[in-house]
Order: sequence, then structure tokens, then C-alpha cells
Amino acid sequence: MTIEMSANDHIPDFKIMHDGTWIHDGAPIKREALAKLFGMRALKIDEDGYYWLQTPYEKYPIIVEDVPFVIVEYVLENGVINLRTNMDEHVAMTAAHPLELRKNKVTGDILPYVHLRDGLYARLGRSVYYAMAQEFGESVTSDGVTYPLGIMSE
Repeated sequence: MTIEMSANDHIPDFKIMHDGTWIHDGAPIKREALAKLFGMRALKIDEDGYYWLQTPYEKYPIIVEDVPFVIVEYVLENGVINLRTNMDEHVAMTAAHPLELRKNKVTGDILPYVHLRDGLYARLGRSVYYAMAQEFGESVTSDGVTYPLGIMSE
């Protein structure tokens, strides 16, 4: 998503890189707790697909290269795949949080993503994707629903 700006518009101070790294004023945010606070409490996406850091008093645009979160770990428990993001947010892969194949905005590849909350998504990290493919094959079943891990080419 490209934010169109005029010469008078403010260039966003915040950016979330493809790998999930949070950037402020051109440098990574080193305080992990601060990035987590932004990600869990202030990060919003509007109906046009623009990302914002929003507090009760202010609203700042944020550039997100692909999606704001990356799935870094999974655990299969009692037939449900539980996921953990790079911001230590936990979500169970269920009908409310399904695995979806979507086009990656950076690479153009069709990759698996999971809806976390309020229109915000997480992409399966490369190591998680390969671990799932090795353990489950071409698809995964969680909470009784089967999801493809990718599109098979001929």
C-alpha cells in the first residue's frame, strides 16, 4: 500500500519492515517493550488499508511494508494450532483466526497469513512455514478445519 503525500504532508516517522522490525526516525526501536506497546495498543488499520498509531489524543501514520506481525512459533495442542507473533501475541488458528493465502506486498508470493484482530494480520515466518510443511505436508488442520499452506504449481 502506498500512501500518497503532497510536499506539505508529514513523512511518517514510523515504519514496520517486512521482517517485523519496528523503525522510528530511521533507526530500529531497541526497547522491545515499547514496540510491543505500540503493536498491541496503538496500531490500527483504517477502512482504506492505511496503518496508524493512534492514542486518545494523537494519530500518526505508519508505513507497513507487508503486515505488522510475523508468526515466530507454533504449537499443536489438542487439535488446535496455537501461534505466537514476534510481539509475543498468542492466537489459536480457528474459524475466528483462519489461515489465509494472500499476496505478499514485498515479494509478490502467495503466502499464509493469519487474522489476529481488528483487520490486523500476521504472516507465517519462513522457519514456521517450513516447520509446518515438514510436519503436516501441503495443508494443516486446526480446530477441525483444514487450511492449505500454499498453492501447488504444476
